[in-house]
Amino acid sequence: MGDSKAERRSVFIGGASRSGTTMLGAMLGSHSQMFATPESQFKFDIAPIFDTEDISSDQIRQSLVDHPRFKVWKFAVDWASVDMSTHSSLMVSILDQYAGWKHKKEALFWIDHTPTNLRHSQFLNDYYPECYFIHIVRDGRAVMASQFSLDWGSNDPVFAAMKWIEPLCVGLACESAFPSRCMRVHYEQLVLHPEQECRRICGFLGLDYEPDMIRGEGFDVPSFTKSNHQLVGQLPDPGRIEHWKQTLKREDLQIFESLTFDLLPMLGYQKAFPGFVPKPTEAMQALILFKGALKYLTFDRWRRKIRINREKRLSGE
Repeated sequence: MGDSKAERRSVFIGGASRSGTTMLGAMLGSHSQMFATPESQFKFDIAPIFDTEDISSDQIRQSLVDHPRFKVWKFAVDWASVDMSTHSSLMVSILDQYAGWKHKKEALFWIDHTPTNLRHSQFLNDYYPECYFIHIVRDGRAVMASQFSLDWGSNDPVFAAMKWIEPLCVGLACESAFPSRCMRVHYEQLVLHPEQECRRICGFLGLDYEPDMIRGEGFDVPSFTKSNHQLVGQLPDPGRIEHWKQTLKREDLQIFESLTFDLLPMLGYQKAFPGFVPKPTEAMQALILFKGALKYLTFDRWRRKIRINREKRLSGE
């Protein structure tokens, strides 16, 4: 099946997990001319379906309904009015309905804060013409510390370095490929100077700033992830910026900084260990990764199950 071009102006936020994508999405979603949706990884996963010959509307609908990330949206779609002829028309129809459900039918911008968006910035540019990209960057050590506290993030400095570098690279590539439509936002500046940064973003999008934005109340966090986003909907807390200094072990810091080379200072973050720090041998890195994976597959798996069941009970599901 062919594809048409989506007409709605879209803003795709991307960055490393725990870099503030949800916080920024909630801030922008507070603007009267923007609406924020839950993460939409499904938009990438369903794209190949439209390259299949003789695909039926029922098959397209079912693939979307069954997708775990679409289930998180939790709103009743009027499928009879959804145009499923192309990928773009499907998304436009669903977004129109979602905006109406959130009483923002006339909003000019869709805010999508899926962290992995910038991995596919060329795809998004092709199917959402004149879209905007926001690359949010956070100190990798703070990202690592935040993930260490969760039941789904990295458990060791080797994997943490990999998980920070990859989204950083695709983000920088997006900045290079679309210089007039991609802006960089630093998490630290957003927390320290929320009004200034929100004004800058609004100027980038051609909108007037609205004071309510800094409270970040423009997004309802899904029930299964509420405990991971407890600060969303509150005023930014500057104390979070250097909290990693209180929680990370010296050895983990050294390993992370050695594996991220000079990326930290090149992005404006001072190293804890200046100069050249030799990275661990490949054998040592493999051992560290193995230990982290073992924790993820055992202890963290148990923690995830308890958290999800608890939040389902609290939400009445």
